[in-house]
Amino acid sequence: MKKFSMGVLALSVLAITGCMGTKQVSQNISNQGTIAAEDIYFPELNKAWQKDGQFPNRENLSKIRPGVAKDELYQLIGRPHFNESNRAREWDYILKFYQADDSVKVCQYKVIFDEKFRGQEFYWLPADCAEYARPPQAGSTVIINQPPAPAPVMLVNERITLEADALFKFDKYKLEDMLPAGRAKLDELAVKLLEWQSRGDSRIQLVGHTDRYGTEEYNQLLSERRAQTVRGYLVSKGINAATITAAGAGELQPLPDVVCDINAPRDTQIKCLQPNRRVEVLVQVYARTAEGLQEIQQGKDYQNFNEGK
Repeated sequence: MKKFSMGVLALSVLAITGCMGTKQVSQNISNQGTIAAEDIYFPELNKAWQKDGQFPNRENLSKIRPGVAKDELYQLIGRPHFNESNRAREWDYILKFYQADDSVKVCQYKVIFDEKFRGQEFYWLPADCAEYARPPQAGSTVIINQPPAPAPVMLVNERITLEADALFKFDKYKLEDMLPAGRAKLDELAVKLLEWQSRGDSRIQLVGHTDRYGTEEYNQLLSERRAQTVRGYLVSKGINAATITAAGAGELQPLPDVVCDINAPRDTQIKCLQPNRRVEVLVQVYARTAEGLQEIQQGKDYQNFNEGK
């Protein structure tokens, strides 16, 4: 794979269309995050959960470079527009740009990740979309008539931790395995999320985590299933399904301050590792109206959600 400049690789339609009929995801992504052109698959637009796509901030696009983390991508251009989890090796977006005649150019943008989930290669379909994505240089004539997008104003930026042992029976994940206290906590969370949802554009990420007991594959699946169950419950309480994603990290992200004696009895270790069994909820809400911006300017107090209250 050749090196590329400006963090962007453009593919022609002909290089892709020969493979689109048989693939569901891109194939043969290396540990370094490289891929051959014939192995790249762009999903069909009608398979996106956000089918309308978005008009991106071109300055934010220009900041995307090899080594970008998924959290950084999320901040720059949002969540992927297809059902791709935090552990997916590719994220796909539908991005739109105004053309000189005020028509809209619809583009697909793909990020390929290495084994540590750092973005390394970036692709456009069709290929000329790369030119639309470039921010205008100082002193140059702007050919593409795209109004600058204002920087989003964040109203809420909260990380909430839900103890898995309080949500579910031990080693369980189904709705019928949810404990009464767990339902009560999720009901309380849903009330707060609905309140935030009414104020602006919500982005909610659920990530399940386990302790180190069991195989890595089993723990990965358990963490994903728990996050999906929590997502389904919150959606049933009125949270907009399009604003909430669920993924699992398995045992790979233990809390740094949880240190347990590996030689202790199993029951003692399980009790010690309890904080690692959790579902984390990352909530970001952005102002979408002039009223929302005015609330920020007036210094309206948005209190943080405290689980005990």
